[in-house]
Amino acid sequence: MPDAVPHRDTRIALVLGGGGPVGIAWLAGLAQGLRSAGIDLTLADRIIGTSAGAVVGTAIAAGSDLSTLLTPRPTPAVAPARDFGPLLEIAALLRAVDQDRELVLQRVGELALGAETGDPAAHLERIGALVDFADWPDHDLVVTSIDIGSGALTAWTRDDPATLVQALAASTSVPGVFPPIEIGGRHYIDGGVRSTINADLAAGYDAVVILEPLAHVYPRTRADRELDAARQVSITPDEVAVAAFGPDLFAGAALGPSYESGLRQAGAAAGELKEFWPAG
Repeated sequence: MPDAVPHRDTRIALVLGGGGPVGIAWLAGLAQGLRSAGIDLTLADRIIGTSAGAVVGTAIAAGSDLSTLLTPRPTPAVAPARDFGPLLEIAALLRAVDQDRELVLQRVGELALGAETGDPAAHLERIGALVDFADWPDHDLVVTSIDIGSGALTAWTRDDPATLVQALAASTSVPGVFPPIEIGGRHYIDGGVRSTINADLAAGYDAVVILEPLAHVYPRTRADRELDAARQVSITPDEVAVAAFGPDLFAGAALGPSYESGLRQAGAAAGELKEFWPAG
């Protein structure tokens, strides 16, 4: 486990966005490729992860072998939601504009809580296996989710009462697909329903690096666009990577090609980051 990052004049936040299992694969390949090119992402002062990005951000913060995120685990298979009614209503709500966003997310949470998406314990087991049921790493790691009671963003850290596995399970609880996760008597869902990157949690940092698997699908929110950072770098899937992803973010056959796409894109990304990234 890496030590906490020491103080530097240029403070860097690393933001990793959502994208399902395919997004995990692309992010893992990209991060592994950057590591091989001399860019040690663990040296970011803060790591902010949403959904898929929370899983990979945890592996980065812990200094884990990122390729293990593609290793098959003895956990329950991902089952598609049987009742498409809640999914369709959730999708319609998330497309709504000119509405109180927290009220919208409360309603999304209510629908997610009522949907038949299986036992929360199975989701905790599935996500826990990805990170070997680890404890919070000694790093400023932030994992995002939404409190369905208030519709507000919850940014979990190692100082909060949630275990790492609970926080990750909540962050990856896609409403209508996976069950909300109960933590301390409240229920939480995927932080990606607010923003796929939640980059506003990087406000105040001198440099912000955003790894954004779904940039080709979802536009940034206003808060994500209004970062006051001297330097911003966004790394997104290129056309080849998007083709590797395919239409189904949960497709097992797309994981290997998505990981390889991330590895391939790491070379160009490293060249841009070397201008300011600290030496290991």
